[in-house]
Amino acid sequence: MKERGGLYIHFPFCAAKCPYCHFSSRPWTLPDYRTWRECLEREAGLPVEPGLAFDTVYLGGGTPSLLEPGDIAWLLDLVRSRFSLEIREFTLEANPAAGGADRLRGWRKAGVTRMSVGVQSFDDAVLRTLGRPYTAEEALRFCRAGRGTGFEALSIDLMIGIPGETPEAVARSLDAALGLEPDHVSLYILENVEGLPFEEVLARHPVDEDTVVDAYEKIRDALEAAGLRQYEISNFARPGRECRHNLKYWRYETFVGLGPSACSHTASRRWCNKASLEEWAGALVRGEPVIDEVVELSPGIAAGEALIFGLRLVEGIDMASFSERFRVDAESLFGREIGRLVDEGVLVREADRIRIPRDKFLTSNAILSRLL
Repeated sequence: MKERGGLYIHFPFCAAKCPYCHFSSRPWTLPDYRTWRECLEREAGLPVEPGLAFDTVYLGGGTPSLLEPGDIAWLLDLVRSRFSLEIREFTLEANPAAGGADRLRGWRKAGVTRMSVGVQSFDDAVLRTLGRPYTAEEALRFCRAGRGTGFEALSIDLMIGIPGETPEAVARSLDAALGLEPDHVSLYILENVEGLPFEEVLARHPVDEDTVVDAYEKIRDALEAAGLRQYEISNFARPGRECRHNLKYWRYETFVGLGPSACSHTASRRWCNKASLEEWAGALVRGEPVIDEVVELSPGIAAGEALIFGLRLVEGIDMASFSERFRVDAESLFGREIGRLVDEGVLVREADRIRIPRDKFLTSNAILSRLL
């Protein structure tokens, strides 16, 4: 029986770079796009793990919704011709400024099953602060059109912790999101902007942490009351609408990434491609390795990383199954620190299962760092 993995494809272009974005992307140009497309064909022809079939495809970026429906169809034909596919979920990340109903119908016809819309906010003032190129009403129209197009799942990204964001703005954004009846919501706190243009904005207008916590808890409670169950620190879904692809990351399963900066993981190693379009494409044209960093995974290293990722899930980790999977004695490796964290009340242990309690999710980074 073939192992089921996830296939990630990185589209490294945006119409314009957002001032808070730390992902690998650049403004779109036709010559760069042609380079990406030609070299993606080359990379897709390289060997992958034997016996691996992909049941999820995730097209991220960047702004993949710059692609026309015909481009999406070409991309799916490409990966079908090179890999073993048994697709249960094909996600496209979309920007609300991407276009109208005809474009959405084209993506759906091309094979996209799940649309993830990076709205961030349904408040105009907040959108202006973030430098987003659309209004709240335009975002609503786009999401409504997506809702009516027949995608199997509609996901919406919301962001909090933005300078100048008021409780009233949070409430407006939440009400608008709930009115769309999404299948999935990702809720992020603005962070990790060091070295980016937005760092200066935060320095001039610092955000009150208690206000951010209040907003997170209010949105969390409202989403769950509307039937969107929290299954990961930042993610909520209706039953059966969890993001299958992203669950592979948190469950430490196999995934392969194509494109500049894309990362991959198998049972024995993980690696990342060269980050810049020029270095990635140049290596492929010259027939050289595109990998920039490789980590060989011993059972101990793999277990430690899997523990960190798995504890982001609300369900946590079953330690007995965990030990069997990684062929380690998890109690010997992690038991002492887990015991301390349980005593401090920042981890919960129920029989063999450990998890982070919901009221500690926003301090999860500090908790998890102690298990590294």
